[in-house]
Amino acid sequence: MKLSQKTKRTYIVYSIIIFIVSSITIYFTLKRIITEKQDERLEFYKDLIARKIKYENPLPIFEVDDYISKNPVKDTLYYKDTLFYMIVNGVEKHEKYRQLTSIENLPGKTVKIITRDSLVKNQDFILIITVSVAIVIFLLMITVYFVNTIIMRNVWNPFNENLEILKNFSLENSQPIHLQETNIDEFQELNQSLVKLTEKINSDYSNLKEFTENASHEMQTPLAIMQSKAEMLMQSKNLSRSQLQQIKAIYLAGQRLSKLNKTLLLLAKIDNQQYKNKETIDINEAIERQLELFEDFIENKKLKLNKKSTLNTKIEVNPLLFDMVLSNLISNAIKHNIEHGNIDILTTDLFISISNSGIPPKLNSTTLFERFKKESSSSNSFGLGLSIVKKVCDNYYWKINHSFIENQHNITIYF
Repeated sequence: MKLSQKTKRTYIVYSIIIFIVSSITIYFTLKRIITEKQDERLEFYKDLIARKIKYENPLPIFEVDDYISKNPVKDTLYYKDTLFYMIVNGVEKHEKYRQLTSIENLPGKTVKIITRDSLVKNQDFILIITVSVAIVIFLLMITVYFVNTIIMRNVWNPFNENLEILKNFSLENSQPIHLQETNIDEFQELNQSLVKLTEKINSDYSNLKEFTENASHEMQTPLAIMQSKAEMLMQSKNLSRSQLQQIKAIYLAGQRLSKLNKTLLLLAKIDNQQYKNKETIDINEAIERQLELFEDFIENKKLKLNKKSTLNTKIEVNPLLFDMVLSNLISNAIKHNIEHGNIDILTTDLFISISNSGIPPKLNSTTLFERFKKESSSSNSFGLGLSIVKKVCDNYYWKINHSFIENQHNITIYF
């Protein structure tokens, strides 16, 4: 979720809560204030009636309950809401009233005074004020929301533009990054930090790339000389059998070291994104080329080859890297197979699956793709083949999966 969306959502949630709470508070506050005022007015009317009864006695006097007349009580006030049945313009209805019941001890007599005032107008008044204030609050929140949205859009616009620039940043382009200027201190500090960081990354990448290429080149030269000298010594006639074996061991070690150097250089180049160019290639044609190279090895192990593919098997990829992937997978399928075993290859435009018969693996499926992890104990294996495959898959955001089911190894690459 984007920060702006998170901010808007939080604002809306809290605005709704504030709107509901404030509306309820306004309603009950108004109701309490008006009720208190109404009670004061009823008490005023009661006092007025009591004075008239006391001094003028022009009002009709109703007898008080026998219990009250026989048992004089203190002056008491009772407030309550009540309903009265009435007929207005021929329409029957119940109207709500606020009622004050007062028992007054006047000279020589005790009277009950009841005063009432209609609550209908007051309730309408409270409702109108509450709705009016609620509408004002709602419109205010909507206005603040849109104003805040416009302000946030302008504030975050430089940040979004800089984010797009960073998404398109590439180590292959040695040019310094140019970010959008902003008058917000925090964003400006972030821009300065990003510029310094990208400059440092560019510098480190260039140094690492140069070091890798130089180291590989400088190592290949003495290795080539060592192998050449070892070959010349092996051709000498005055060598004993023991000396010849030692020179051969030196030659094989140099050859192994040269191969390891090239493999590690390849992994470094893949890490450094030096295989950027892509071409549209046919997966089936690429597999056929690799199978021709391994044809003798397949025949020597008497393996049964099964191929199945869909019509459209095109993919955009660097041809050299894809050939390395296929070469390593087919080589492993042959190397870790059994006599008279099988190799099954299934290809589509969505995935490629290579299966082969074999013994249960010693390593788990995750460890299998790590560097220098190998199933074979052969000294010719570095344990880097599947590591190269995994590195290429990561480079193109492909998913690779290994499984062993019913004596069948299966490696599937999902494009």
